[in-house]
Amino acid sequence: MDERLSVAHWDGLWEQRWDTRESLYVGSAHMGYWQARAEDFSVGRKACDYDFGRKITGVLTPFLPAGAEVLDVGCGPGSILVPMGQAGCRVTAVEPAEEMIRQLRANAEAAGIEDYDVMPSIWQDVDTESLSGRFDLALSAITMWMFRDLRIQLERLETVSRDLCCVVGGAGGETSGHSDGMWNAIMGDVPQPGYSEFPLAFNLLYAMGRNPEVRIVDYSTKRSVESKIHQQKLFYTKYTQLTDSVERMIEENVMAGASDGLVQENCKASVIFWKSPKAGASN
Repeated sequence: MDERLSVAHWDGLWEQRWDTRESLYVGSAHMGYWQARAEDFSVGRKACDYDFGRKITGVLTPFLPAGAEVLDVGCGPGSILVPMGQAGCRVTAVEPAEEMIRQLRANAEAAGIEDYDVMPSIWQDVDTESLSGRFDLALSAITMWMFRDLRIQLERLETVSRDLCCVVGGAGGETSGHSDGMWNAIMGDVPQPGYSEFPLAFNLLYAMGRNPEVRIVDYSTKRSVESKIHQQKLFYTKYTQLTDSVERMIEENVMAGASDGLVQENCKASVIFWKSPKAGASN
């Protein structure tokens, strides 16, 4: 059999990339990083009226029943919860970062959304068997890159869904999106890490016998120069010590791309979705 059709092949490629990226970290790359990123992440989503989440909602809601029950793994500041809630879905959010939850609650209140739940937990600690088949949609947006055991986490999404599963990831290449020359200017010859869930997740699902579909959506984020500088500095503290010269380099680069004190970024995301095996079993 062609190894490119095997689960082990795609599992192995994912694990190699995860290991390579983890080996580069010198600072906080997970919980501490997202705690520090919560405010600027929220600002970036809200400034374009949750364009990221609205585009994803637009792809998925035609496949969902009215009042669908949705599980949002790694919900952040409500990037998807707010648009999904406004579309009539009832969202249960899984989020371990306290500051992200604070931003989420504030954003939901501002949007007039009251009917939602928050599970303040890391996804790995959620008892999926106790939630078996509870949701019409189980999704993970820009979070699967954090897990080395991708196949297991995909199967955990399938456990809690009675119908649809979805993984959303970057679609602008395999890097983190910092492809403006800054990575090499700061890090030299160190290879730039890959974060995008697509296409490895898509191919793994296919090898697992699923029939995933994918939609590529365009979305925008917007934030102040100060917020973008903060975000960039936090990103690079994962990989290197921020010297005065590195900080100046970041500041100059951000300001060069700003207009009227704002930085707008036009991005692409892959929306990969497929039927849970439970859906087939129930037909």
